[in-house]
Amino acid sequence: MFTPGRYSSLPGLPFPGDPSSHPGKDAVAAYLAMYSDRQQLPVRTGVEVVSLSGERGEFRLLLADGEVLAADQVVVATGAFGVPFVPSFAAGLSSSVVQVHSDQYRNPAQLPTGTVLVVGGGNSGFQIALELVETGRAVALSEGTRLRAVPQRILGRDIFWWLTATRLIYAPTSSRVGRRLRANEPVIGLTRRALRLAGVNFRGRSSAANGTQITFVDGSPIEVDAVVWATGYRQDDRWVTIPGALDADGALVTDRGVTPVAGLYTIGRPWQKDRGSALLGFVHRDAKELSRVIGSS
Repeated sequence: MFTPGRYSSLPGLPFPGDPSSHPGKDAVAAYLAMYSDRQQLPVRTGVEVVSLSGERGEFRLLLADGEVLAADQVVVATGAFGVPFVPSFAAGLSSSVVQVHSDQYRNPAQLPTGTVLVVGGGNSGFQIALELVETGRAVALSEGTRLRAVPQRILGRDIFWWLTATRLIYAPTSSRVGRRLRANEPVIGLTRRALRLAGVNFRGRSSAANGTQITFVDGSPIEVDAVVWATGYRQDDRWVTIPGALDADGALVTDRGVTPVAGLYTIGRPWQKDRGSALLGFVHRDAKELSRVIGSS
């Protein structure tokens, strides 16, 4: 995680361990399990919701095993990462080229030796490119937008200390500051210079693929043995089959967690309220506000 332990806690239970350390996935999973147990939350794991239909007071959730759950109100808390996004031109690559989205990427052993193109110049793209080049692979990184890079620590303080102290983390989505922050999400902790020194070759936006070749917007090509699509995610809420709930792209329409459908809400979405809306240690602010709305409706 980019947030240290002290900024990764849910209400009522500090994140265990060194508050200045950055927890890994196993530590986060263990913390959530412990939180659920301590708070005696009626959590059901291993359950897939296939569809949500109905209306306020009569919502129906169909599970993969055929069970149907009834609910008066529903909060969709499926998080910031809906479905992995891969550009359509990826279909032009030969079956001999190994393709993996960053969502499924675990380690360099998943990829063959040879040239690897990492597509996407965000945090995941930078981290994966560095890990791959350190194994001796030839690595190129394709970025459509040159994001600014900021260090993890500034003047001895973690960047989230500064975001909290300056209250930038709480900048409302609709404010001028919020709009600027949203349009300029940074790469944290790694710089282009560091990656170049490590041997990563930076290229422009990828635009087409044919066989074992990917072409960039400047017309230049690259022969690849593998591609890592660090191209982010899209919200896909088409499992919600309630008329008027989704926009044209299949994502729930929501305003600070409230949808056009009475009794249907969202939580944990990027910039739902502010910069912290999709972060473990800050989502409680949204939850508190939403609980008041639900309680009064």
